[in-house]
Amino acid sequence: MSNRSRMWTRALFAAVVLTSAFLAGCGGTPKAEVTGTVTLDGVPVENGIIQFYPAGGAGQSVGGGIEKGKYKVEASVGEMTVTINASKVVGKHKMFDTKESPEVDTLQELVPDEYNKQSTLKITLKEGVNENVNFELKSTKKKK
Repeated sequence: MSNRSRMWTRALFAAVVLTSAFLAGCGGTPKAEVTGTVTLDGVPVENGIIQFYPAGGAGQSVGGGIEKGKYKVEASVGEMTVTINASKVVGKHKMFDTKESPEVDTLQELVPDEYNKQSTLKITLKEGVNENVNFELKSTKKKK
């Protein structure tokens, strides 16, 4: 992965963390420390983002970075919908439609929509430590 791609991944991660911190406020709700791994077709996801959203839609969402297949986040307890994103650089494009525009990386999502935009991933988190909350993703669906 290029340095520029890592920079964009880190910037996205920072935005997720800052948004989560802003939304967290000063509440005293029970928390779950969540750790685990994320693989795609048996290979650890090198860099990505994992997010936990309350399944009912109400409550705090939180996210964190995935590095070398591992992640660690602090989330609210209860049933969560999980989304996972990881991308790779596939080219360059102009940031604006002008001759002087700088070029930026064109990214391709590696993780299928069923794990992010249309996530089917659900998990129930308990208060305290939730270890080995692992996600073994497949890039293609199995044929029946």
